[in-house]
Order: sequence, then C-alpha cells, then structure tokens
Amino acid sequence: MSINFSTPWHKASFDRFVQERLPQLLAERLPLVGYQVQSTGRYTCRIIVTLASASGDIETIYNIPQPDKDGIFEIQGELRVVVPTASNEELDTATIRCVGEQLYEYIQERVGQAPADLPWSVELARVWLALDSWIDTYLRGLVRPQAQWLDTTNWLSIRTHLRRLFVLDCRQVIAPGQAGLVCPFETPEGPYLGRIFTVAVGAEIRDERLVLVDGRPEATLGVCTSMIPFLEHSDPNRLLMAGPTMRQVIAPPDPEPALVQTGNEPDAPDFWCGRNLLTAFISWGADTFADGIVVSQSCAHRLNYPYPVEPGDKLANRHGTIGVVSRVLPDDEMPHLADGTPVELVYNFSGLHVRMNFGQLREAAMGRIARAEGAPAIVPPF
Repeated sequence: MSINFSTPWHKASFDRFVQERLPQLLAERLPLVGYQVQSTGRYTCRIIVTLASASGDIETIYNIPQPDKDGIFEIQGELRVVVPTASNEELDTATIRCVGEQLYEYIQERVGQAPADLPWSVELARVWLALDSWIDTYLRGLVRPQAQWLDTTNWLSIRTHLRRLFVLDCRQVIAPGQAGLVCPFETPEGPYLGRIFTVAVGAEIRDERLVLVDGRPEATLGVCTSMIPFLEHSDPNRLLMAGPTMRQVIAPPDPEPALVQTGNEPDAPDFWCGRNLLTAFISWGADTFADGIVVSQSCAHRLNYPYPVEPGDKLANRHGTIGVVSRVLPDDEMPHLADGTPVELVYNFSGLHVRMNFGQLREAAMGRIARAEGAPAIVPPF
C-alpha cells in the first residue's frame, strides 16, 4: 500500500496567480505592455512589470517570495505556510482558496484603476503597485491569520500543517460533504472544532475544489492517523488526541523504526521520532497512580536525549496515551520477564479502561512477535 503525502496545490495555486491571474488583473487596471516572471531561487522569484508612458515604457522589478514544491515559503529566514480556506463546511461543494487565490483577492483590493493620462514613472509605479510590500505583508501574517509559521516540531507536524484546511463560514461541526475528504480524527477541540481540518491522504485540492482521488477506507485518514496501527481498536475520542500528541513529539538524536508499522512509513523516511520500549501494563504502586510512569535507569539513558529522562518528563505514544515519569528505578527493581529481562517502562493497566485505547495493547503483543521474528510487523489501518 502506498499513500501520497505530497501537497502540490500550494505551488500550483501560487503559479497560477503569478503567471495568469495577476497579469490579467494588471492589464485591466494599468497600461500594461510587458509582464515577466522569473524564478531566482527555491524560495524567491522576480516579477518584471512594464507600463506604457508618454515619455517611454516604465519597467519595475519586484523581488517576491515563492513557495517550494510542497508549499513552504521562507520569509526573512522563517518558514511559513498559507492555510487554504473553505467557503463553508460542505467541503465537497465549497470553494477552496489556496495561497494564490488569497493573494489575488488581497491585491485586487489594493490596485486602483489608473487614469489614462497618468504621468508614469518608476517611483509612481512603485507607489501605485507596491507588489513586493503587499505580498510580504500578507505572507508574514500581518493582515490575515491564514499565513502562519510552519510547525517544524517533527516530520508529522510539517506534513499535517501543509494539509490543513480552515472553514470560514461554519454552521455545523459535521456535514455530509466532509466524508472521505478530511480526516475524522484530526480536528482540534474547543472553539476551532469543525473549523480546522486535515485533508485526508486520499483527497487533493484541485482548481479551488477538494476532490477525492483515492476511495480506499484507509485513504480517508489524515497523515498522523495513517501511522497508527490497530487504530480501529481505540475510542475515537482518544484518537482525537493521538494526532496532536504525535505532532508534538521531540525526536531523540537517534530514533528507531517501530517494531509495528502500518506500511505507510516507506513513503515517509523522516517519520520516525521515538523508541521501542519493553512496556508492562500493570499496577506498580503509588508511582503508577493515574498517569504516573516508571522507567528503568537503562531506559532513561537509552532514550538518548541531551539529558537522561527524569521524574517530571512527559512521555507519549501513538495511541494518545500521555503520562509523566514519576520515578526512575534501577533495572533490578523493575518487573522482569520470565527469562530475567527487566521491563523498561511501566504504565498502569487501569489507564486503558478509562481511555478505551486498546490498540496499544495489540501493538505491544504484536511488537513481541516482531521482536522474536526479527522483522517489523505490518498492520495497515483497519
């Protein structure tokens, strides 16, 4: 199984803006006699605008940002993305405006209709058509919130941010037109519930519409939930937390591939940001009360962060389970397997009943099988 994580709609929208829609707008409102677009780097391009004047043609050069193939801008050394907007919650019929459409509307509001006898000069052209200043202001998010700093916490946070969609006019949280097009689990809680979605891996934005390109059940998931084995065995409310949790993980210097995988990971070589830990789901006294976690000393050093794991540190897994290290114990004081192998992490079994995310138990069992067989186990979604 292969899943496409690319986000070509950002670049396509921007290219359509600078190559087609912007010159058309300028031709309607200015004495345009020449227009050129030149790529000058991965994140930069140059627009050359030539206007007719009684004293001769006036040429003005604008150096502006452009996105890379994924839709990422670099503005003054910072990575940014412009989140597409949907006109309403019925996403199968809603109008989707990506960066190009948003920039067009913003500039359209600012370019005036020039009088026929205007005495053009380079200085006047720059005042009348402040393209570079307008575009910079928009992309730095100074006027509208859709231009945002890219979440670069890890690979998942980047890919998810690039697939985000914001609903402008939301009257109901769930609508029939959303089915298959956005992930049912990757939406925030609170006031943005039903307003912010993640485009499903089986959907794409094309020509201002969100369209289905892969109808397989597993393609209805977002990038994050596509990476959760045994997903169908966990409560949806917990899966709502699993995605954000995965996007917040700070990877250790040497992450390792999981023993249990979904099969989507070959398409995401930089996805891994955790460790396989021998876990016991048992009660272990006061140290495992509520969300308390006990880890062994070997485990605390094996995670290999710049500092050893210590009490107060937070750990999480792919199933939305989050806990805080309450104690670090010597290996010989930890629970042991029958062959004497010390457990690396202890989490209270009662925490599973409260959260109803039993997919992690199946992953734990399958992980033991994968370890014994010496090869990762592949468990696709559903």
